[in-house]
Amino acid sequence: MPIMVAYRHSSAGRDALRVGARLARSRGTKLYIVSVIPREVEHDTFAPPSASYDRFVFDQMGGWLAEAASLVAGDIELHTEIEVSDSEEQGILDAAHRLHAEVIVLGTATGGLLGRFTLGSVSNALLHSSDVPVTLAPDDAREVAQDAPISRVTVAVGDLGGNRTLFDTAAFIASRRGIPVRLLTLATVDPGRGSAAADRARTQAVQTLGTAAVSSLPHDLDITTRVEVAGRIDQAVEQVDWDPAEIVLIGSSRLAQARSMFLGSTAAKLVRTLSVPMIVVPRDDVMRTGAADASGAAPTATDERGGER
Repeated sequence: MPIMVAYRHSSAGRDALRVGARLARSRGTKLYIVSVIPREVEHDTFAPPSASYDRFVFDQMGGWLAEAASLVAGDIELHTEIEVSDSEEQGILDAAHRLHAEVIVLGTATGGLLGRFTLGSVSNALLHSSDVPVTLAPDDAREVAQDAPISRVTVAVGDLGGNRTLFDTAAFIASRRGIPVRLLTLATVDPGRGSAAADRARTQAVQTLGTAAVSSLPHDLDITTRVEVAGRIDQAVEQVDWDPAEIVLIGSSRLAQARSMFLGSTAAKLVRTLSVPMIVVPRDDVMRTGAADASGAAPTATDERGGER
């Protein structure tokens, strides 16, 4: 299934293009570059829309798409599309459904800290409504070479063990090229509660990673686990090593309707804190702790600090 870049003629669009190309190369799949032209609703019957202006807009967009295509290496099967819609976010979703895209890739607004995410109105809307996984490219993703392989897929796993779409997306990215997968839980504990509370949080997180999460991934993947406990999410994030060439997956809030997104508070904090590309996946059936594969056995996952989990 193809990767789709929602392209704008801007630095954010080039960030999205670079991440999309790397994802498509990792999967050996098609890459679609799609730009949306808003459908103008003209209320003044005495001044109908100008056909020449419409042609100018289409020609200009076509030129920008051709320029974008020229930035992608020739080893990727590439297609460009123009989508006409009443709104940009709806046009992006309509195109993703029509093209059967596995992932939508978006650039993020400029103006934030270098390498961080600043969400605009379109990305915000999609992160609260999309039924297709949405990839956010940070504001410097274009600095990573497009032929740089994805070094790792990190899956942020919550207290219930994640959901099926989360692990399916991780396997989709990692399986073809044998990309390592890291299962990560970030737990917060009030420092005033003492070390015993932190130890309990860590133990519970390790159990979750070692059962539901691990048993939901193909057995032939290289899987490691990592748990970080801190007083705040941003502190826990800072305790983890991040590779600019990796991809991070996060799930939607439990408040989301089935097969749709809603960016919960923890996910929103990750978006504000991380500086590597991330994929937000729609909510699906929750894979609760204790799940097992058909054989009743789970694949082995190695803890990053040594030993097995």
